[in-house]
Formats: sequence, C-alpha cells, structure tokens
Amino acid sequence: MRKITYSCEVHAALDTVWKLLIEKVEQPQSYMPGVVQSRILQHYGNGVLREIKGDGILIKEKVVIDKAHGEVHFFLLEHPLFSGRVVNRVVPSSVQSPVAPQLLTIEVDWIPKDEKAEQLILSVIPEQIQREVLSMKQRAEAMEKEDALPLATPYAFGVTLALPFAEAVTRVQEELQKEGLVILSEIDMKQKFREKLHKEFRNYLIMATCLPGPAYQSFGSEMNIGTLIPCNVAVYSLSEGRTVVMIMDPVVAISTAGNDQLTELADPVKQAMQRVLASL
Repeated sequence: MRKITYSCEVHAALDTVWKLLIEKVEQPQSYMPGVVQSRILQHYGNGVLREIKGDGILIKEKVVIDKAHGEVHFFLLEHPLFSGRVVNRVVPSSVQSPVAPQLLTIEVDWIPKDEKAEQLILSVIPEQIQREVLSMKQRAEAMEKEDALPLATPYAFGVTLALPFAEAVTRVQEELQKEGLVILSEIDMKQKFREKLHKEFRNYLIMATCLPGPAYQSFGSEMNIGTLIPCNVAVYSLSEGRTVVMIMDPVVAISTAGNDQLTELADPVKQAMQRVLASL
C-alpha cells in the first residue's frame, strides 16, 4: 500500500468547498486531468457507482459520501494499474473560529499492480494530487470572492451573506428596525408553493417594508402610489450556509409614476436600505 497525502488551507465557506467536492463526483472531467468521459451507473443512499474513461483506461469505482465528517470516499472496483481508495476531505481548521479557513485534503491509499504503476506512484501521482488540491482551492476562493461582490439588477440591489437562511432573516429584520423601516407583511414562498402547488422550493421570504414618513407624504401627492408601495426585501437561500438579500430599488420603482416629487421622497428610503445592506 502506498499512501500519498496533500493538504492546504482554503479561505472559503465550508459549504462552498463541499459543493465542489460533490461536483467532482458528478463531473470528474472538470477536476481530474485526463478524464474524457464519466457516467453514473447506479445511485445509492449515500453515494454512487460511477465509470470513468481517460488516458486509454476504464475505471469503475464506488463513491461513498459522508457529509457528517466532510469526506468523500472513492473505492476502486476496476482499475488496470491500482487497487485501493482515495479520500477527499474538508474540515474547519478551527472549530472555535467561524471565520477560520477550511482544511482541504486528498489522501490516496493505492496498491500498485505492476512496476509501471509503482513508478507512477513514486514520480507522477504526488504532483497530480497537489495540483488537484490547489486547483480546487483556487476555485473555492474565486467563488467566495464572487459571492462577496454586491449584487445588482436594473430594479434591485443586494448582497450574498455567509449565513444560514434563518440567521440571515433575523439579521435583516434587526437592521430594518434600526433604520425605522416597518415590515408590513412577510410572505413565505416556500410554504405558499407547497400549499398551493404541492411543489418544493428553496427558502424564500419576501418582506414588504416601508418608511412611514415618506410613505405618508407620498399618498398626499398621489393616492394611487399604493401600487408601488411597499418596498420589497427578498431573502433566499443559495445553500446551507449562504443566503442572498435583494432589495427593490424604491427610486427606480417610484420613478415609473413620472412624478418628481415622489421620486425625491423615495431617495431617503433607498439610502436607508443601502445602510441596511452595508450593516449586514
């Protein structure tokens, strides 16, 4: 048995790295050099049986996913050069600090079947494993930077938070209250789709909000402005530990009324919403 291990720290959320490990199971050609084709032969409760083709060889392996321990095990069932297993693992480098980097490891336990395989183990495989780990680190950290960028559409602005959905909702509610914004209603889209359509959906909460002073003044200028008030705040989950907060741009919405006085009244609401985002 020859054991090769390579580890490095990854400055990204745990679920970001885990997502890549699962993607590697489903799309190995995107992560493993030389792989030209792959297919899932069978699904198990905790993994899959898959077949990989590349470099003139055919590999069949059983993949076992152990999320509780942050591990994905690859057991070789058919391989012309080796027998054994590979473990991909991601765990927090510190359980005390929530912002500590993750520790990503690839561990190879292979038995070479001939002299050629023995030489590969000694000279080629260690460098391949290192490149694979560092490539995944680069991907995860790039995803993290992309997620941290402000989000914007022609009608809304927002941000991605490294927080679970429920915690993100609480934070948003608290910051809205600090700015004097009133939550008029909350709509749980996941519950509504399940209730009305019997369909499953991601966690998605819409909070209808308003700043009472400007809202009151707006009705004095245009009684039909209620069709454009309140200002909606959408909170939805990307993954277990990442949540998006998107806020309707009140200036853009109100400007459709073609009333400059109303547009001016919407500006302090937008500023308050921007402070909410900045504080999250």
